[in-house]
Amino acid sequence: MKWELLKFKKKWVYFSLMALVLVAITAISAHAIGYNKASVLLKDKKVVVREIDGEIKEWKKELENIEENVEAMEEEESSKQAELDGLQIQVDEASEMISQKETIQKELDELGVQVKGRKDELKKLGGEIANKKNELDTLNKGILIKKKEPRTLVAGVFIAGKDIAPGRYKVEPVNGFGNYFVNGGSKVNIILGRGDDLFLPEYVFELDEGDEIEATLSVKYTLVD
Repeated sequence: MKWELLKFKKKWVYFSLMALVLVAITAISAHAIGYNKASVLLKDKKVVVREIDGEIKEWKKELENIEENVEAMEEEESSKQAELDGLQIQVDEASEMISQKETIQKELDELGVQVKGRKDELKKLGGEIANKKNELDTLNKGILIKKKEPRTLVAGVFIAGKDIAPGRYKVEPVNGFGNYFVNGGSKVNIILGRGDDLFLPEYVFELDEGDEIEATLSVKYTLVD
């Protein structure tokens, strides 16, 4: 390009000198000079276009590199987003588990309160049961004592197992004297009384289920072994 400019300058000087000498060919020289200028400018433009084309190619290449980097960054972003979504799912699951744990813990606490209440109730019931057992034992002892206590039946007809429990008894007259029969006299046939050798002050026998007692006086019954 410098050589072309130098050549242009030489031509310009030459034609300038020729213009002073040959006025007639001034137009031709001017035309030639204009043509050379156009040629030089055209060449300069070609040089600039080549430079611009090179820069454009470099820019395109850089742009392609940028686009590749952007695409890689987008893929990485997509991958990170997927990973973030996965982490979010884990966080949601963990939150749900924490919520379930809190609910279960609350239920356990409520059950613990209920169990404690039931234990208190059982303890109270245990005390009541112990008291009832003591009362029952007392009653049983009273029943045993009462069973051992004599029983009095007035004059009349009685059935063993209905009016008096079966067992081994000692019978005694309460007052006076009178006949005492069991099963029509087939099992017992005596006269109970006191103050006379003909009377028996007491008599022991086994009273069985269904035996029929017939007495004309009040009789005291005492269980004996």
